[in-house]
Amino acid sequence: MLPCRSFKEGDYTPIIMVRLLLFGGKGGVGKTTMAAATAVWLADSGLRTLLISSDPAHSTSDSLETALGPEPTPVDGVPNLEGLELDPEKSVETLMPMLSGAIGGSGIGALLGNEAAGEISQQTDSLSAQDLMIPGMDEALGFETILKHVENPRHDVVVFDTAPTGHTLRFLGLPEILDSWTDRILRIMRMTGGIRMMLMGGSKEKEIREEIQRFQRRVKHVRRIMADDTVTTFSLVTIPERMAVSESIRASAALSEHEILVDRVIVNRCTPNLDHPFLTSRRDIEQGYLDELRDRFDDIGIHQIPLESSDIHGIDHLRRVGSHMLGAIEPFESTDVELSVGNPMKYHIIRSEVRFENENDTEYQLHLPGANKDEMTLRGEDGVLFIGLNNKEKKLNIGRQFDSNSVGAQLNDDILTVRIPK
Repeated sequence: MLPCRSFKEGDYTPIIMVRLLLFGGKGGVGKTTMAAATAVWLADSGLRTLLISSDPAHSTSDSLETALGPEPTPVDGVPNLEGLELDPEKSVETLMPMLSGAIGGSGIGALLGNEAAGEISQQTDSLSAQDLMIPGMDEALGFETILKHVENPRHDVVVFDTAPTGHTLRFLGLPEILDSWTDRILRIMRMTGGIRMMLMGGSKEKEIREEIQRFQRRVKHVRRIMADDTVTTFSLVTIPERMAVSESIRASAALSEHEILVDRVIVNRCTPNLDHPFLTSRRDIEQGYLDELRDRFDDIGIHQIPLESSDIHGIDHLRRVGSHMLGAIEPFESTDVELSVGNPMKYHIIRSEVRFENENDTEYQLHLPGANKDEMTLRGEDGVLFIGLNNKEKKLNIGRQFDSNSVGAQLNDDILTVRIPK
């Protein structure tokens, strides 16, 4: 049995980890369509799937023909699929009351005089939500939201339709950018620190400092998750045109510098092989770009998606595209924990949580990549089993009373098996 003891402090370690499928690439190449089609296919196969988009234009809602919001929303016609669209700027605005409350405040002009108050005002006036959206900040807040869902076993797979590749790369460099950004915030706070201490007490600067530092640690944690190929796959979407192919090659090189490996390339809108001079000429040009991609990505799959005769929107169209990528649906057993799904494109999925009702016990198998047994705890309360790891607790609603001292747990190859006797 795992010990019941206090938590350890340290780097973030997810208590549960859902498979994260990232779709990236140049703007306008069809990332949203590829991500949405994949999510629909996975949900149709029986996997609990969440599709997340950071596109402020609400293209994912249009593609699914379902109005999505900032919380998971069921998608009509696809029982196992939920979707949400992020609003990073609104997330930044939630930081503002805390920052402005610690930095500004009435009474400063009367105490310092107009000149000093004006200098402080000049600094603080620039701290609007838009100005706080430093390069990569919107992506950081987006990935922060995603991480909450990736660490929640409500879903088996999270599919993320990322912003264009340049935004993702800015996010990857954000921890270093945040260092100077943090210095600016704290410098302004020191300018007003004495006054704020008199007006509000001395705890605000410490509170803000801890909040910013916590955000920095969280960003670094997200970057580690993105580089962990046991959790994350990165599908690079492109089209067979010069600019798109060149940007894809550069993006792959930049991602590899952050130890994020592209594990597949999806070439969208490939001209069909039809007997027409224009189409034949077009295909010959595209084959040159496809050969270039094969040479650059010789160790991973290059998957071609044909150009459709109509726009792709709505569930039926997305299912057709999904079949081009992943083939026919092959249902799996509800008790399967590890799955290999799709053909010709394949995904290896370890389901986040699987429950078994055995004759003598209720058994759970939970995916906890990188978990340390010594940092875990178990405790029971009112029919709920709490599994603790790194200042977090996962609740398993057993649905009946049980003796927590009789609960058995074993961790092997990132799979925690918990048995609750009946």
